[in-house]
Amino acid sequence: MTATQTPHSVVALDPLKGDLSSHQVIFSYGVADGLLYRQLKKWLQQDLEHYLVFIEDDEELFLRMKSSPMFQDPKVRLYFYQEHSEELFKEIAWEFLFLKFTFAASSPYASLKEEKMHELFSQLEYYQQGVNLLASDAQDMGVRVLKNTVANQKKMGSARLGSALEGKCRGMPAILCGAGPSLNAALPLLKELENRALIIAGGSSVAALSASLVRPHFCAHFDPDPPKSRILSQGNFEVPLFYQNRFSSSLLEMADGPLLWMAEGGSYVIERWFQEKYGISLEPFNAGWTVSNFAAAIALMLGCNPIICVGMDFSFPADEMYAQGITESACQKDLILVKDAAGNPVYSKKDWVMSAEWMGAFAAAHPDVRWIHAQEGGLNLSGFERLSFAEIKDQCFMEEKDLTGYVHSLVSSCESTNITAETSIETCKALKESFERTDRAVDLMLELWEKYYPKSPMETGQYALIENDLSQEPAYTCFIEPLWQIWKRPILRNFMHPFEHAVHHLLFIKRAVEANLGAFS
Repeated sequence: MTATQTPHSVVALDPLKGDLSSHQVIFSYGVADGLLYRQLKKWLQQDLEHYLVFIEDDEELFLRMKSSPMFQDPKVRLYFYQEHSEELFKEIAWEFLFLKFTFAASSPYASLKEEKMHELFSQLEYYQQGVNLLASDAQDMGVRVLKNTVANQKKMGSARLGSALEGKCRGMPAILCGAGPSLNAALPLLKELENRALIIAGGSSVAALSASLVRPHFCAHFDPDPPKSRILSQGNFEVPLFYQNRFSSSLLEMADGPLLWMAEGGSYVIERWFQEKYGISLEPFNAGWTVSNFAAAIALMLGCNPIICVGMDFSFPADEMYAQGITESACQKDLILVKDAAGNPVYSKKDWVMSAEWMGAFAAAHPDVRWIHAQEGGLNLSGFERLSFAEIKDQCFMEEKDLTGYVHSLVSSCESTNITAETSIETCKALKESFERTDRAVDLMLELWEKYYPKSPMETGQYALIENDLSQEPAYTCFIEPLWQIWKRPILRNFMHPFEHAVHHLLFIKRAVEANLGAFS
């Protein structure tokens, strides 16, 4: 995260003043004599998700305090901090996944090391944002994405392989359109450039382009549950659509243009299972955090150069969030105050900040491509030239060509998935049956726990056989177990005994099955 983009949402908390009910994890830089613990002891007992975390950089004090009664409290944690403690930050972020945290202003170092304290907690917040975004698809037990993935299988037979277009637009300039406020200034010129550059519209920007009668050459959709009114308000029909199976199935059902399916990004194991069942072997397609990242990855895959971004502000002033033509009021939840490329304060969201970072890293990884941020304002994208449309008009766009016809020809010759409706139906049925077998296996294992408790059944042959059967189920290995790897640390943080770990693992599997069986209805 660049200095101009560091969120200023870390707020100091005085534990002796104000209402603490909205806080879940309180951090302190330095343990001192335990005063803070005594002040917050009552608060810690008020909720299962209240925790007090100390970070200490004095090794002698850390070792001395580690065995003190305060740190025998299961609601208290003590970590030793050293420079470049990335793994420590990740560990904390995963354990307190999705919880709201703040730090105590009454830290013993508040006056002595205030600058260091703010730096440390800004780093912690940065890692928490990244971990929360990585785990966001699992926050509802994976229900949204699995439901879309299963429902979108019926479209696989009519879809084409988007990856078959790799390099087919080599050397052509591409304009990637986001839905930020700066898109308004670019709309008139975009109309003039329809035959001089490929226009790729990401997500909600399709509606803004449609309102200005600009027809993109490709659309890109990515979000599992985007605001439907903004997507449905578009008037650009029969435009080829790049998507991943995580995209909203109800909106994909309404698409009337050619469908260009892209593989998942490498972390969604159940999608790879579907591909194996279909006999499809594709490399993962890293689509980043947001549809803006997805569009950038598509342009690179097509071979476009230069790649020019417009409407990708990743921020907004207080009175405007989206471009004209998008009528739905934006959700004001989880806004953070950041600084734009010019150092001005603007509002953003955590996923937008991470998306802007991803763009910079992506550009740095592909230095052979010219990356241009053609707008004023917005967050800084490292590795991008900051130029206006006027500055690049004569140097970046090709001679006029029937690009709509060219794209139509490309897509028409694009290889299909060759998946029949019967195959997709049978594959979804097989997965549903695997979920049901997983559920029965867990019931049998829980029955054994009831039978043997307070002893463990895990060493019995019967338990081992069921456990082996469970390990063969794709519903478990390709969907539920990856979910467990995300959730196990927050779920087990209050349970120390191995028996508790085993039982809560089974209860998690049971809950995940019950939550996701509806995806097949």
